[in-house]
Amino acid sequence: MAAQKFGGTWSILKVDAVANYMEKFNTALKYQSFKRIYIDAFAGSGDFSFDATSAPLLDEHEAVRVHEGSARRALAVDPPFTRLIFIDRKPANIRALKSLGTQDERVTIISGDANIEVKQIISKINWEDTRGVIFLDPFGNSVGWETLRAIARTKLDLWYLFPLSGVYRNAPNNHALLTEDKRSTLNFILGTNEWESAFYAAPPVTGAPDLFGYVQPAAGMQRVLNPDGIEAWVKRRLEDEFPLVLPPARILGKTNAPMFSLFFAMANHSKAAQKVGRPIATAVLKNLR
Repeated sequence: MAAQKFGGTWSILKVDAVANYMEKFNTALKYQSFKRIYIDAFAGSGDFSFDATSAPLLDEHEAVRVHEGSARRALAVDPPFTRLIFIDRKPANIRALKSLGTQDERVTIISGDANIEVKQIISKINWEDTRGVIFLDPFGNSVGWETLRAIARTKLDLWYLFPLSGVYRNAPNNHALLTEDKRSTLNFILGTNEWESAFYAAPPVTGAPDLFGYVQPAAGMQRVLNPDGIEAWVKRRLEDEFPLVLPPARILGKTNAPMFSLFFAMANHSKAAQKVGRPIATAVLKNLR
């Protein structure tokens, strides 16, 4: 099967980061009795490639070669996961995943909408005897906040490639340009309409009053949060759901524009579990930065 073609240099960085965490996670739990599960909600085909124009930091030969995706890397983790679940909605990717995991009885491959499938899967797992990692690497603005809220009620460690550019592109600087479609998209991603009052404010009134005491009103509302401010606001939102959320690693595009924020969050309220997971994830994110 042909490798899925998408992304750029950042695609290698995010997969390496999550794979690094998976290996250390399984090593930390190796001698414990927990079943270990990995859920890849947007698994793709298992491999990916991109052209050199998408990866200016790599030489031409490196950029065009096939790279192992998160699903393939998860299969190879040692110590291994007890169970792996790969989800995708594209038929071609499902065929490739089936070819990848045909001989591995640990693997379940599901075709469908990740927001629906993830909630169904995690609702059937006994979290008293299971721990795991879930990777949300959506195509565009595909993850609804309700999915994150459901994950927060499990014992999963979450890696979420948050579409930072997708948010600020749907939140134009001029509030008057905020369409209902854009508003609906942001409500879906962020799980609330409170972002609108947080992102926008009227500029301060300027100018002196005229002879009649009239001051020219300021221009309409403008976005007051830049990508840094939006990222910080999203982190606070995640902290309302998860007991532990680390500062994300920013992933830039080929023009150094902010594209994604790779967030790590733990749904497990156990201080002992957080004592294990926090330093591992902190080191992974530090290395990525």
